[in-house]
Amino acid sequence: MPTILYLCGVEDPPAVGARIAREGEARWLPSGELEVVRGEGESRTAYRFLFHATAANAAAELARTLVDLVVIDNRPDPRRPYRSFAATPAGKLLPVLWGVRGGWRPVSRRQIVLLLSSGETLARDVYVAGAMKLGGYVIDPFVEPASGERPGAGFLDPIALLLGTRRPGKLALCLSGGGIEGLIYELGVLRALDEFLVNRKIHEFDIFCGISAGAMLAAFLANGVPVAELMAGFKDGTETIDAVGRSILFHPNTAELVERLAELARGFLRKILGGRGASRVGSEAAEGRGGASSARFDVIETLMRLVPGGFFSGDRLRWYLEEQLTRAGRTNCFRQLRKELYIGATDQDSGRPVVFGEAGCRDVPISHAVRASCALVPYYPPEPLLGRYMVDGAFTRTTNFSVAIRHGARLVTIVNPFVPLLGARPGAVDREGGAFAALQAVKALVHSRFEQAFLHIDEVYPDVDFQVFLPEGEELEQLTGTLMKFFYRVEIADLAYEHTTARLRRQMPGIAERFGRHGLILRDPRSEEPVALSGPAPASSAPPEVAARAG
Repeated sequence: MPTILYLCGVEDPPAVGARIAREGEARWLPSGELEVVRGEGESRTAYRFLFHATAANAAAELARTLVDLVVIDNRPDPRRPYRSFAATPAGKLLPVLWGVRGGWRPVSRRQIVLLLSSGETLARDVYVAGAMKLGGYVIDPFVEPASGERPGAGFLDPIALLLGTRRPGKLALCLSGGGIEGLIYELGVLRALDEFLVNRKIHEFDIFCGISAGAMLAAFLANGVPVAELMAGFKDGTETIDAVGRSILFHPNTAELVERLAELARGFLRKILGGRGASRVGSEAAEGRGGASSARFDVIETLMRLVPGGFFSGDRLRWYLEEQLTRAGRTNCFRQLRKELYIGATDQDSGRPVVFGEAGCRDVPISHAVRASCALVPYYPPEPLLGRYMVDGAFTRTTNFSVAIRHGARLVTIVNPFVPLLGARPGAVDREGGAFAALQAVKALVHSRFEQAFLHIDEVYPDVDFQVFLPEGEELEQLTGTLMKFFYRVEIADLAYEHTTARLRRQMPGIAERFGRHGLILRDPRSEEPVALSGPAPASSAPPEVAARAG
């Protein structure tokens, strides 16, 4: 029977015990401990909880009792917020545990879990958990789902995972942007990986996260469309997927331009009609203060306002997606999907990331969410959604892998073609012209953010396995066009396929072992050796929301 010490915070032991008791058959023991039993038969597991209200009592308990896990309730009290991390229950208990003399520790760092709430202190506490290499954290396990919302993992599911009494979590695919060329590159990578997967294909994964061009692929994959069908459909069209034509992507944004011209004309007329009674003395005084310069500035400012939010309207892309996602058994509704789909966008006016598919952002059509995620100014204008103006998700996030982890992913496969050209010759970028130089700068910013996020990824998410595919060498040289280069560049897809296939063969032992921990079996399609079917069981479909593994 696993023994768990629970250091209470915002709620007292009886209140916490009552919440945990809802997740199994529970009974309070005469000693004041809580016993919770879950499962039946061989999967039946009993948990023993020891509750303490202060860090001092918890430390004393740990000095005399052997426990399997320590849960520290670090959720903030909105009525009496903690002044700093040191004032929280974790801030009080951890220094006591690390300060024990003689090197002996009652529990290891991997046996400690923080219970957190989404809010202002979440980022700080997650950072501390990673920096201290703690076992993990659980976010809002006791929050009741709203009507129609998918229930969360609860409390005992992630605890069971940390204790090793539960199988790993979900499989996630995260796709970034990169324009049309990036989309084609991603298809080539996915085609290669799909051929190596034996018992579970890519469209059978649990979670799909997409940003910009990757959002378009993710929408189809989450609807159960196989990779091979996607490639054939986008290129030449099939019975179930229409080809993507130039008119879909490059329909001029004339409507907005006409609207801006009309607004300019109205403003000009208002200025003329309103200025007839103006004083000549006032005009002369304005000229004496630099009126000519101001007038020139007004002209420049007016002309700048004439420029539309995007060269192309993007309406036909939205219509195309809506038509494709409502045929052949597919759906354009987040709530009706059998898989989880999360589309990243950016609120243009606040600069904050938005994730369509999460709570509060599930009632927009998938086609609208993808159109918003692809709104890379100045190519496409913002997409009005939820009373806000949404633009490309790459402005604030690269792949949204943290979203996948938050929803229970334990194996995250990332394909990120949005990588700058690594030219060895000085001036190679400048010689390509200003447009390419600007694109190189954007790619450098986005990719540096991605690299920074992965700098301490193992410490922050020790329970999660990552497999990342990035273009390199010849692949990068092929991805040197504009983001909107249309024609289906077969060489990019073929090159990505060949390089990914070679990499999978070269790194097969390590990748196969990593995937095998999550129930996936890999085999070289050219190999004639039989597949070993005695590997780990398939991944569970339950969504444990814990970001680490007990060591």
